Parts: sequence; structure tokens; C-alpha cells
Amino acid sequence: MVDFNKRRAGKGSEKKTDPLEIYDSLDRKSETGPLRPAQAQILSDWYSQRRDDKDLIIKLHTGQGKTLIGLLILQSRLNEGRGPALYLCPNIYLVHQTFEQANKFGIRCCLVESDGQIPYDFLNGNKILITHIQKVFNGLTKFKLGSQSIQVDTVILDDSHACIDSIKDALSLKIPNASPVYNQFLALFESDLKNQGEGSFLEILNGERTTLPVPYWSWNEKQSDVLNILSHNKEEDSIKFTWPLIKDNLENCQAFISGQEIEITQYIGTIWQFGTFHNAKQRILMSATTLDDSFFIKGLSIDAQAVEKPLMYQKEKWSG
Repeated sequence: MVDFNKRRAGKGSEKKTDPLEIYDSLDRKSETGPLRPAQAQILSDWYSQRRDDKDLIIKLHTGQGKTLIGLLILQSRLNEGRGPALYLCPNIYLVHQTFEQANKFGIRCCLVESDGQIPYDFLNGNKILITHIQKVFNGLTKFKLGSQSIQVDTVILDDSHACIDSIKDALSLKIPNASPVYNQFLALFESDLKNQGEGSFLEILNGERTTLPVPYWSWNEKQSDVLNILSHNKEEDSIKFTWPLIKDNLENCQAFISGQEIEITQYIGTIWQFGTFHNAKQRILMSATTLDDSFFIKGLSIDAQAVEKPLMYQKEKWSG
């Protein structure tokens, strides 16, 4: 007697992992056509040669369909049982645009819940989560920090050069001159600033854009005072999203004071704190530019080999 239950179970468990086959099998809307040559080649090369790379950079001109490439790669990983899968956009507008495109092509995706919670369909590897870069890269992220971070298999940064500014901002603390904290810092480092130029110091007092660095020796000597000021004001909007990232790392920071704001930046990156990105099995950065990629290595700990050997359309003609 034929066991139809076994046959149904076997058929249902067969999921396509080749992104080209996945695209052909999607329940797409009528206006969608075949993949473009650039999309087909990138997806074929990824599947046959690069899908086990820890880090990968995909470079294509604007308008060549990088978004669909990224979504199909993530769907391939999910079909292989390698989830969760995360797609990060530079801003909220592009999140909704990408989500609409995914629906048009019949790719199952989800968004962060209205209350900010991470959806179970993403955590269980059933759907791709599309969100913006700030949701992951901030000190109070719902994705958690360090060893508590939500673990994902694959993360894609769309328009990665645009994402870089948001990541840098997440690792920096900017306190406007309207904040009481600004005046406390100014008083704390007044003599250090005056010694660099009393005229420049007066311009800072007048609210001009003149900027002076806090000498590293003074910063180290007064680190406890800095911690005391910041910790007592850590609920300020300008401080609270960065405080968890720098509170134990001030010795690796530098400060600049202008008439507009105080900026504290990390010169030794702590990208490892964002475990969702740092520990992903595959990290894919998609870019439409040929700008300097050095921050990928220094700031994001991307393998230098990925920068040296990006995945590109072989027939693409690049201009400076």
C-alpha cells in the first residue's frame, strides 16, 4: 500500500536553494519579467562560488537590481535551513520600498512590530526581516549587545556606503551646546583648550564652529570626571543611545569641542558589540559606488579579501 503521507512530506520538504530557480518558482505579479543579465550572473556566481564566504561585497551600478539580488540570496539561505535572515536599509523610506518590492516578487518578508519587538517569523527563519540600519546599530537596540545579541545566519547591508554614516554615528556621542552637559565639559577642559589658543577658545564660547581637540593626556587624566558627568546624564537623548557602547571604552575614545557641540568618537572600533552583525555566518555589503572601502575593514571588521575581490557583473563598465 502506498504511503501518501510520506510522499507529501517528502515533496513539501524539497525547497529550491539556487536563487535562479527560486526566482522562476516565485508567485510573482504579472508585471515582473525575467532577471536581468547582471542579476543572473551575480546570483549564479554567488551560489556556485561565494555562498560560503564569511564576508562578501557586491558592486553594481544604480538601477541594476541589487535589492532583488539581496532578497533572493536571503531566500536561498532560508530555503537551505540557514536562518534567520536580515536585510538592512539605510533609512525607513527604503525599508518600505524594499518591502513592497519583496511582495511584488512573492518573497516572504516581515517588518519590526509596531511596538518595536522583533517578529517571530524572522527569529524562526520563516521570513526575511527588512529594517533600517539604526534598528541594529544603537546602544539600546532590540537586537541586544555583546553575548546577548540575537544571532542571525545572514545579514545584508543595502547601499552600504550610505549605511556607514549611521554606523559611525552610533559609535559616536554628540552633545549640543544647549545641553547642561556641554557647559560641564567646557569647564572641565577649559585650561586645556585655552592652552591651544585663547582666541580659538573665545570663539568656542561665542558658539562659533571653531573646533579644538581635548589632549589625550588630559582626557586620560580626567576620565573619571568624564564618566561621572555622562553617567549622571545618561538619559539625555544625545547620550542614552551611545552610552552603553562607550561607558567601558572611554580610554579608546577622543573628544572634540566646538562652539556647536562636543563629539566623542571611538578611534578603536567596537563593532563586536553588535553581535547580530559581527557574528553573522555571512555578511554581504551591497554598493553602487567605487568609493574608498577602507572603513569596511577598519570599522566593520570585514575581511580584506572581500574588499579586494568584490562580486561584480563581468560585463559592467565602470566610470570614475
